[in-house]
Amino acid sequence: MDQHHLLTTFALAASLGVFLLILSARIKVSAIVVLLIGGILAGPEFLGLVQPETLGQGMNTIISIAVGLILFEGGLTLDIKGYRQVSAEIWGVLTAGVLVTWLTTAVILKLVFPFDWAFCLLSASLIIVTGPTVIGPLLSRIRVRKNLHHILHWEGVLIDPIGVFIALLCFDYYISAAGAEGTVLLDFFLRFAVGAVLGLIFGLLVHVIIKRNWIQDEYLNIFVLACAILNFAVADTIKVESGLLSVTVAGLVVGSLDTPKLSQIVTYKVELKDFLIGLLFVLLAANLELVKFTQYGLALGGVVLAVMFVVRPINIFLSTRKSSLQFREKLFLSWIAPRGIVAASMASLFALGLTNEGNEHAVFLETFTYSVIAGTVIFQGFTAGAVGRLLGVLEPKPTGWIVVGAHAVARKLAHFIEDNGFSVVLIDSNPREASLARREGLIALCVDAMAIDPEHYVDFYGCGNFVALTGNENLNRLLCQRWDNLLDDANLYRWEEDAVEEGRALPSMGTAVWHGLALSYWMSHGEVDAPIRSRSLTGGSKVDPDKVLLTLYNGDIIMGPPEDHMRPATLLTLEEPEPESQEPTLPTRPEWVVFSQRQDLKSLYSRMLSLTAEQAPQLDRDTLLSDLLTREEEFTSLLGHGISMPHAYSPHIEEALLLVARAKTGIPCKHTGSDIDIVFMLLSPLDQPSEHLGHISHIARLIGKETNRRIILEADTPEELYEAITNH
Repeated sequence: MDQHHLLTTFALAASLGVFLLILSARIKVSAIVVLLIGGILAGPEFLGLVQPETLGQGMNTIISIAVGLILFEGGLTLDIKGYRQVSAEIWGVLTAGVLVTWLTTAVILKLVFPFDWAFCLLSASLIIVTGPTVIGPLLSRIRVRKNLHHILHWEGVLIDPIGVFIALLCFDYYISAAGAEGTVLLDFFLRFAVGAVLGLIFGLLVHVIIKRNWIQDEYLNIFVLACAILNFAVADTIKVESGLLSVTVAGLVVGSLDTPKLSQIVTYKVELKDFLIGLLFVLLAANLELVKFTQYGLALGGVVLAVMFVVRPINIFLSTRKSSLQFREKLFLSWIAPRGIVAASMASLFALGLTNEGNEHAVFLETFTYSVIAGTVIFQGFTAGAVGRLLGVLEPKPTGWIVVGAHAVARKLAHFIEDNGFSVVLIDSNPREASLARREGLIALCVDAMAIDPEHYVDFYGCGNFVALTGNENLNRLLCQRWDNLLDDANLYRWEEDAVEEGRALPSMGTAVWHGLALSYWMSHGEVDAPIRSRSLTGGSKVDPDKVLLTLYNGDIIMGPPEDHMRPATLLTLEEPEPESQEPTLPTRPEWVVFSQRQDLKSLYSRMLSLTAEQAPQLDRDTLLSDLLTREEEFTSLLGHGISMPHAYSPHIEEALLLVARAKTGIPCKHTGSDIDIVFMLLSPLDQPSEHLGHISHIARLIGKETNRRIILEADTPEELYEAITNH
């Protein structure tokens, strides 16, 4: 029966945790609120579905390993560059602000409760962190000024490792202080040394092994997972309670070094972390005894209120005393400091550890930390919008710009937008173009606009205008189609040289702009300065409306020329025509063009990938097939007119490969219901993003012309299809 209860508790906690995470994302409520409420309801005090006591000592082991892996993932994903790039205000919050929160809270606890200083410092260290898991959903609900969003975002991202490190040191010191007299400092030093040194060793070993490619790709993720668990166990075996510090250091080492395939590892660890958070919090919430929250009476409530309305304001006003922030902006920052996942898990873990040691105050760690979490997440979270409106720090409308492209034309546009007081972010997969843009002082991300997740980039905050400015009209339509789902109520624009709609391969999405302006030459020739100039329009002055790209009019930037030529405005215009340019060659061969009887995408893709056996024998076709099918589930590769274009990068090829298949029986597209007749599958090396997009542009331009498309669709043999593709 005990075995049955153990299995039931673990299975229900794991599954319920995942379901509650999904629910929180669906209803756009902080995950910790949903997990806490759900865990408490499922626990012994209500429904009794999850019984943590059946786990016995295993509860401590599960929580320890789960927290260790969460901290390891935090180290992996820590943006070290972020520390160097943050503003003075954030530096203040991360330095003076951390000390103020920690020490002031410790003093308040010492004044209110009969605890010794070591225990007060330990308790106070647990509420240093805020965390992106609670800040992110809050900021997505309310639209605050960009500078405030920036401060709160980076505080949440960067303060976790600082708070964790201080909390671990405080816990180690407190455990040491509870040991033999006279050995406190020695015991603390040994625990710190073992954790730090072993973490450094394990981190360096993992980095070297991955860098030398000793582990196959399919085993890479589980190898890193095994190393993290082994690191935790070895450190804790050598010196009790040193494992958490050790895995945190190991994660920081692996994440901060130039470790190959780090993005693949991080993706897996993020998914694993979400699973562990769900499992952990259902168990922790179910394990809470609500009566203990009344044990400390009004004194506990007073301390929580002091943390929210005394400690946080002192933190903000001291750490930003030399900043340019307005008084009402500081008040808003003083109001927002929700604690989250890391604080709760560390508190529960430390409480269990102290309980096992027979410490009479262990329960206070959980009670105090969860009270602060409930007060900040629920109260501050639900009042943030109203307070923001009252203080006048909310943005009524996003006015920033996103431009896909960092070429000469895009850079000219970006400078015009930025010079007139609006934010702009450039996206380009070409490292050279992105580097040139950054050298000119612009914000430029070197990523693929068709694959990027805006949620991971704070730079996109406040952007309400999107411009697809690649050299191909159909690719621009595809970009607008994707970003329409990523940006709420944004203005979508795309460059389209030909205004005629007939024969387009893609449905209309966004507003077509700059008809007749041949911009592609300066998009593809980064070394040539685009002849785009800013000029003033005074009442009655003449201007060719067909050459106007942007207009600053009545304090706002609009596309094209102003409606009223008699009013003053500032224009950005193209001065010269485009020289002739040449289309690149598609990377395909006659043997890579086939006709197939396959009737589903999985078997068709598998047949196409088999064509690479001779050219790329080392290609991991199974993984690539899985990636392509996963992407197809999320976002169709169907361009229109029965033509599909799945594309991917692979580390196992040195040159791009274009595989083409004609499905003799149309394959239904699950997203649109239309049939897929021809598939262009483009595979490119990881280090050739600009060439990859160039080939996509070429294919989109090829099938965008009705005559070319008709010849391709009417080809009766693979040879005719190959000729149709390569000769047009």
